[in-house]
Amino acid sequence: MFNVIKNKIAKINYIQLLKNIWEDFFKFPLYLITHPFKGFEDFKFEKKGKMHVAIIYILLLVISSAIQITNSGFLVSEPFIGNFSIVRTFMLITVPILLITLGNWSITSLFEGKGNMAEIFKVISYAIIPLVWVGIPMAILSNFLIQEELAIYTSINGIGVLLTGYLGLFGLLVIHEYGLAKTLVTIVTTVIAVAIIIFVGILILTLFQQIFGFVDQIYNEFIMRNS
Repeated sequence: MFNVIKNKIAKINYIQLLKNIWEDFFKFPLYLITHPFKGFEDFKFEKKGKMHVAIIYILLLVISSAIQITNSGFLVSEPFIGNFSIVRTFMLITVPILLITLGNWSITSLFEGKGNMAEIFKVISYAIIPLVWVGIPMAILSNFLIQEELAIYTSINGIGVLLTGYLGLFGLLVIHEYGLAKTLVTIVTTVIAVAIIIFVGILILTLFQQIFGFVDQIYNEFIMRNS
């Protein structure tokens, strides 16, 4: 068994593997930034948007955010990081992405959008790539900045945010086969849909808490009466 595994590992073409990593994780995302229409057409119709790339970049954004919170320079770091939680950071990144995916899918289904839920998720995940490319280097460089250089730090981070919005806009436009105006309308209504989903979720959670509290109260009273 060990020899079989060893032989399979030996047969791996590491040069091709590195080439695939370069193509999927760097070259194609850069192509999306420089050629958004053609890039997202290839993303959708040529299946160049990969789910594993999307998931890995989400995880990299979690790592990037963790580094920014815990290891940024004192001029840009949070005043107190003693309560830092990687789980909370993970949830603060993944939950909004999932909510936006669900919200956009629910709205575009009504507006005859051509993109499915998996494609929407991948577009949003690819859109955050500039945040990863900018976030990790800036977190490291922030330890060497002086007060007068903070404007550069803020500007570069701002560019990352703008590129994320830019990729998200063109990605949704292409995969749903919309015009610009319709894409903007669906983005606004997606925000409203996400707010409604959050509101309904809070209501359901509150309802379950009340039901649980009621059942627990009845159980405790029953135990006390029969003890």
